[in-house]
Amino acid sequence: MVIYLKYYFILMNILGFLFMYIDKEKAKNGKLRIKESILIIAAVIGGSLGSYAGMQIFRYKSEHGEFKYGILLIILIHLVIFIYLGNNIISISRFSIESRNIPTEFNGYKIVQISDLHNKVFFENNNRLVNIIKNEKPDAIFFTGDIADRRNYSEDNIMLLMEKIKTYAPVYFVTGNNEILSGKFSSLEKKLKACGVIVLRNISVLVKRGSSEIYISGIDDPVINKSEYEENYKDTSFAKEEIEKIKKDGSYNILLSHRPELFKLYADEKIDLIFTGHAHGGQVILPFLGGVIAPNQGFFPEYYKGVYRNEDTSMVVSRGLGNSLAPVRLFNLPEIVIVNLKGQS
Repeated sequence: MVIYLKYYFILMNILGFLFMYIDKEKAKNGKLRIKESILIIAAVIGGSLGSYAGMQIFRYKSEHGEFKYGILLIILIHLVIFIYLGNNIISISRFSIESRNIPTEFNGYKIVQISDLHNKVFFENNNRLVNIIKNEKPDAIFFTGDIADRRNYSEDNIMLLMEKIKTYAPVYFVTGNNEILSGKFSSLEKKLKACGVIVLRNISVLVKRGSSEIYISGIDDPVINKSEYEENYKDTSFAKEEIEKIKKDGSYNILLSHRPELFKLYADEKIDLIFTGHAHGGQVILPFLGGVIAPNQGFFPEYYKGVYRNEDTSMVVSRGLGNSLAPVRLFNLPEIVIVNLKGQS
């Protein structure tokens, strides 16, 4: 649906632009012109930018105050709607991870990944989010950090969400920088564990399916070693030390870690599959250029969405669902990630 909407607005703006050109040519030749009400309707139903661009490029109706400011008002209204929808429509991204190391009985194992919610609520009581998870019928649900927001900290919505989804599949959770820096994670951790959530703080858990098994591990966000957030802070030694303690040689290892910028370390440590977030999809995604900015990666980040591979290591980066310091996303819908495991013979 989102793709269709995109093409619809592209088409409408081309139409708005052409209408301005055609009407100007008709006016020059003294022919019957397009009614101004038709031009306004074309702008209202999605062609406002094209109409305004045509007005400026063809120097047509640009001195017609009521028409000009009417178009600008329509653009403003469209912008507000665009920003609202762009931050509240949940997109679903599906990936298949294939590996010869995936045990046969884990073929088809489905994982739902939620990341960087930042206390956001999608409609009443997160029902939209809950229904998506329910309908997917996952085998596991991963939370890869920043479910809370240190600037707008609240545990109520988090626990309400966990209570609703814990019956659908086992829920695994790792910290992000926001949980750690809030200074209140000990309280949330107790509640999560009491609710049945598996909190992975530098530990691995064994998951069996028939006679096959894998390990699901998680490490704390490296900011646990700092008293405040630093944009350039990148403690690979902490992550390396914890990964080496918990990874299980000879088994298929899935790691939950908030930080995608540590991909080289994950690959060096021969982790099979990593789930990360933190990058917020680059906040703004530009055509042909990609994500614009991400925490701890700076401008035009290398790892901001999708799947990255290095030999036998795959890393999934969620664009996340909420916002933190930057209040809006552009061309970067909130995202739930669905991953299916597929073994190779």
